[in-house]
Amino acid sequence: MSGQEGNGPLDELLANIPQPVIDSFTPEQRAALWNAAKPVSWRKHPINIRITFPFLGDRYFVTVVGGMERRGLDRIVRDRKMHPLRTAGNILFMLGVGGAFYLAAVLGMFAFSNLIEF
Repeated sequence: MSGQEGNGPLDELLANIPQPVIDSFTPEQRAALWNAAKPVSWRKHPINIRITFPFLGDRYFVTVVGGMERRGLDRIVRDRKMHPLRTAGNILFMLGVGGAFYLAAVLGMFAFSNLIEF
């Protein structure tokens, strides 16, 4: 199977397994390995926004992906445990975004209130 094109992740996985073990795999086991090693496709979501911006000499990114949920319940639970929403970084980010919107609203109200007085 390592001779087929387009199996990069599977080829990398099989490169770390001894050849006698690879030869013992059934077609079902090879298919299961391919499903486990295939790359995740993010391109099929109807909402896919990716922004990269420089900040303090480094480059940071924000990605928003939306669409119909395709994950199973067990994976959702596992992902919530691995990536909890309430972390210091997430809270600081949300406070920063909320503060930026609040500042923009205050500046907008200030600008429009000065225009109305004329």
